[in-house]
Amino acid sequence: LGVDLFYVLPFDEAMKGLSDQDFARLVLHEGLDVRHVAVGFDISFGKGRTGSPATMRTYGERFGFGVSVAEAVADTDGEKYSSTGVRDALREGRPEDAAAILGRPFAIEGPVQRGRQLGRELGFPTANVHLDDYVQPRFGVYATRTRLPDGREIPGVANIGVNPTVGEVAPLLEVWLFDFDEDIYDQTIETDLITFLRPEAKFGSLQEMVDQVMRDADQARKILMPDF
Repeated sequence: LGVDLFYVLPFDEAMKGLSDQDFARLVLHEGLDVRHVAVGFDISFGKGRTGSPATMRTYGERFGFGVSVAEAVADTDGEKYSSTGVRDALREGRPEDAAAILGRPFAIEGPVQRGRQLGRELGFPTANVHLDDYVQPRFGVYATRTRLPDGREIPGVANIGVNPTVGEVAPLLEVWLFDFDEDIYDQTIETDLITFLRPEAKFGSLQEMVDQVMRDADQARKILMPDF
């Protein structure tokens, strides 16, 4: 009966009707034949969300699989860390708070795309990486550190957004690596967001944009390279 249920009903509809015990038996034990399950401290599962870490342990003993429960981690004020907290921090332009939850800076990784090379013409060549399925941080300018495939780490300044001044459409990371002039097209880089500097803006002219980018670069250098 349990197997037939998943063939007859769409998967999500079938899942919604399962009690917590049926989920553990039909899905975890009989369906996936799991040996061990790791769950969060605040998990709920099954119809009516009646399942809990305690009941999962009970079902693990009954059906023969181990269960580990990740304990809550909180900041010094007792605020519970969560993936939602990371997303909210990034969307609000608080990369330092996201880093505190993750234990490291949030990073965007991807191959360097070939663009119009407008930045190079204007005096600040950028390495461009599409955001793809990443959580979109607040659009704007960030002080950054970028790791190259060979392990070097380069400080820089980046814009994340649609670059309204020059008409970009797809959200993009455009990072200017300081004191760096090498061809890294198609290479995969990883850029840490260190500090949010300002929101993305549309300028009245390219010269206004260039002047602001230079001010952004000076600010980023002072943050990332205190001796600059």
